[in-house]
Amino acid sequence: MNTLLFDPLMDFESFTDPVSISESILDTIKTVEHSTLSIGLALVNIRDNKLYREMGHKNMSAYVFYLVRESQKDRSSIYKWLQIGEIYLKYREKLTEIGFGSKDGLTKLPYLERALKDKPQKEVYDNIMAMTQRDFSKYARSIVADNAETIENAEEDTKEDIEEWGYRFSYRGKEAVRVNKNMGRRALNMMLPAIRLAFNAIDRKSHVVAVHLDNSIEKRLFIPIINKARDELRARIRERRDRL
Repeated sequence: MNTLLFDPLMDFESFTDPVSISESILDTIKTVEHSTLSIGLALVNIRDNKLYREMGHKNMSAYVFYLVRESQKDRSSIYKWLQIGEIYLKYREKLTEIGFGSKDGLTKLPYLERALKDKPQKEVYDNIMAMTQRDFSKYARSIVADNAETIENAEEDTKEDIEEWGYRFSYRGKEAVRVNKNMGRRALNMMLPAIRLAFNAIDRKSHVVAVHLDNSIEKRLFIPIINKARDELRARIRERRDRL
């Protein structure tokens, strides 16, 4: 059975026409890219509509574990496909407008939302079309200075510095944090965003300060105060920098 599956692929080995070989390579690449998006969209559908329950899985994490076992793919790959499908759906209208498709590199999509946070929209969409995946990931993770120049903040490594799969976080290829998923939904809802925020601060060479507040009233009153203080501090820093 395995021999039959792989026999058609062996034809490539005997090709002598370079044009035919090149066309076959391009066709295969397009097929792989299209399949990646299809898998991502299917995963989003299963997660959002809780279809995993109909297959006997308690939650999406359990279904992902099943996929890992059956496909022999690692969890980070499956969550990356899920992220590609999620980002594509969220920004599909704009991506369609600029003509972005599978041929343009779906692996750029996980960096799109990050780039849009602090960079001009037109610039981001121009770059996602023109740049390679490696260059776009570095661009998305760069810091925009006050003078609008881009300061590169990414490592030369092609791996993304921060990866998240399920309840585990890795930094530069090494597992850094593992969260106990049995701690309860309320605790998880507080813990996971805090960890993501901390890792993003590390990646951007910025800082996170933890503040203990007793209740939601304190939180509601505190946030406007701290945001105002932060903005005033940044304004003073810009003014001092301009004088230098």
